[in-house]
Amino acid sequence: MSFILVRFNGGLGNQLFQYAMARAVMKNGDALLFDIASFSDDYLGRIFGLQQYAIKGTILKHPKVLNLFRQGTKLNRVANRLGLFKSVKEAGFYVHNSDQITTKYFTYIEGYWQSEKYFSSLRNALLMELKPQKMPIALPTWIHQPNTVAVHVRRTDYLNDERYGFLGEAYYQAALGYIRSRVANPLFVFFSDDLVWCKKMFKEADVLLCEEVEWQADYLQLYLISKCAHQIIANSSFSWWGAWLNTNSQKIVIKPNMPFKDMRLLYQSHYPETWISI
Repeated sequence: MSFILVRFNGGLGNQLFQYAMARAVMKNGDALLFDIASFSDDYLGRIFGLQQYAIKGTILKHPKVLNLFRQGTKLNRVANRLGLFKSVKEAGFYVHNSDQITTKYFTYIEGYWQSEKYFSSLRNALLMELKPQKMPIALPTWIHQPNTVAVHVRRTDYLNDERYGFLGEAYYQAALGYIRSRVANPLFVFFSDDLVWCKKMFKEADVLLCEEVEWQADYLQLYLISKCAHQIIANSSFSWWGAWLNTNSQKIVIKPNMPFKDMRLLYQSHYPETWISI
């Protein structure tokens, strides 16, 4: 048995990667614990969002127990000397092998782990666990159309970001054109932190915006994205998960060929091989 403490940070997409990787590390009898201290001063005001799901794990709040896992504390030094503690920390954006991710009685996991290679064997379990427990009674009417295409646009914090950057209109127009050439009568549904820009730039008859007030929470938007037949994703872990959680065996997922201004930030094997680059 191990006690596995996972350090969570970032938005909902990053949290899902961190959770999925930890679930893959768990063995029968292990206890999964959550360290959410980083959200007390998150610069974008983000919060721990996984409590909306039927996840396996418990938020750890007791300071003395937390200190067992935090290197440099007296309790952690004792656990280290007794051979009971291991820190599993991501070192670079590459897929770590199984020898690097073994556990001890107390294990602290920290990183982003942005590849399905860590958890693809748990896909069926994750599909069950990552369904919102509470949702509005009625789904949007457009979700019942046969060829819905979720289009995710992230702008607000990316417009002036020198590392990631906003993808721009050209990427989205090319992606829409690709889908139109291969899917009969697609309906493009835009999800965005800047719907005003989307409305201005995309005025075609086969485009609409996800504006339903009761569906604006991030975890609900992610659910709707995953229920569309196809996805055009942003350079964002949020829409990555919307596409990955889509169970349509015939889905088309469009991803950016050059997702970041600084391509050193791209995780090895970040995108599944079947997703199409534009």
